[in-house]
Amino acid sequence: MKKSGVLSLLLIVVMIVALLAACSSGQNAGGGSDGSVSAPRETGSGEPSAAADETARDLEPYEITMAMPVFGAIPADMDEVAAEISKIAKAKINATVNILPISIGAWQQQMNLMMSGSEKLDLAFVFGQGYASQVASGKLLQLDELLAKYGQGIVNAVGPDFLEAAAIEGKIYGVPTLKDYAFNSGFIMRKDLAEKYGIDMSSIKTLDDVEKVLQTIKDNEPGMTPLAAGLQTPLHGNVTYDDLGDGYGVLPGFDNGLQVVNYYETDEYADFVKRMRRWFQAGYISKDAATSQVPAAEQVKAGKAAGYLALMKPGFEQQEARITGTEMVSAVLTPAYSTTLKITTALWTIAHHSENPERAMMFLNLMYTDKDIVNLLLWGIEGKHYVKVSDNVIDYPPGVDAKNVGYVTPGNWIIGNAFLGYTFVNEDPDLWVKMRQFNEQAIKSKALGFAYNPEPVMNELTALQNVMDQYKKVLETGTVDPDEKLLEFISKLKAAGIDKVIAEKQSQLDEWAANK
Repeated sequence: MKKSGVLSLLLIVVMIVALLAACSSGQNAGGGSDGSVSAPRETGSGEPSAAADETARDLEPYEITMAMPVFGAIPADMDEVAAEISKIAKAKINATVNILPISIGAWQQQMNLMMSGSEKLDLAFVFGQGYASQVASGKLLQLDELLAKYGQGIVNAVGPDFLEAAAIEGKIYGVPTLKDYAFNSGFIMRKDLAEKYGIDMSSIKTLDDVEKVLQTIKDNEPGMTPLAAGLQTPLHGNVTYDDLGDGYGVLPGFDNGLQVVNYYETDEYADFVKRMRRWFQAGYISKDAATSQVPAAEQVKAGKAAGYLALMKPGFEQQEARITGTEMVSAVLTPAYSTTLKITTALWTIAHHSENPERAMMFLNLMYTDKDIVNLLLWGIEGKHYVKVSDNVIDYPPGVDAKNVGYVTPGNWIIGNAFLGYTFVNEDPDLWVKMRQFNEQAIKSKALGFAYNPEPVMNELTALQNVMDQYKKVLETGTVDPDEKLLEFISKLKAAGIDKVIAEKQSQLDEWAANK
């Protein structure tokens, strides 16, 4: 997960007529193309039999509890949406669904409690950066056999190669959500400013070209910061390496012969922070960039900045336009690359203490194959939270807008298979087709599929984070002179144990490559 920044928020839903048809059709649970699964007969002990063609009526009722993060207020109509999802699940696998929306601020604490086994939990969303440690601590159930029996829709939707990226020591514990599995670095800015000053975005290919644009804004828009930086530094939008999970040891160029290096010691990093220093001194970056916690898009929305460096994907301009409240245009600076963490940014897992892992996998399969369930999770209920403009395009109903709609998805990247989702009126109707092509055509990191386990060096990682907090942001926003602080930063990283972390990562990577 690369947190690809922080995180785009979208709404979601489904058609009630189709939903009612699905619920009343008496569909069995036997491996249909509509996402139904082969359902085993359950004995009184809860053990499944060998039968694989029983209908939902032959299964004991079960309530699936799934935990999902929410980045704003918990949607007022979340329970209504869950009830509509339950109608479909009841018809197909004789299960109802209890969605537990948890505020992101309380997420970690609440999930630690639930994963300990003290509360009922079946399906749990997991952020990629915590995936390996949760596997190591035994909190997640191994899914290989369950996927083979009840999750072939997931395998087909995600694809074997991308699913393999979630394997740890050859075993699957989490299923990546369908989203952007790749990224390219680029520059995005307000469309009105680009048009006003005749800026040809297609001619922007390098950071030198971006610098000319920033100078134009600086010369002609007094009081406006040309390049927004705050919550994240500009380096977040200019990634040219596989960070192998945490950035403490990377593969430059997404290859480097699988040799892990300290990126902060490279000439590339030195050149970047020196450039940022020039930009800071020229007034392209705000003086409070090192202390600001305001996301770049929010600075553009407030009229304080013209644009920012970002990791991009199909539909990115429309996504940022929704956030900033103004049309945006972009320039791509690098090819698209795919890394393990980009694929495993967001995963669905089954808790180790699930009371019915089989049924949990059956429902997870529906989250990746059933268009009605996907759109309920994405957009809510047709007629109440959205109306259809065409077969695959939706809009708000009369009198409803982003401010008063009763259901807002936590993000399409959190939902199982957003590729089955409708698109909103201001989005590209072919967004998900393009996203799949984007994923398939991206250059794959040589370490794609490698999952780094940080457990052996947790003490060093804690010490390294303290160093990063002190130096990284001031260097990458140009706030301090790298000629004075970069070597000091590198020295502090070494004292905190970065060489030990890199050696551990290299050892794990070598073992992975040998067994691949």
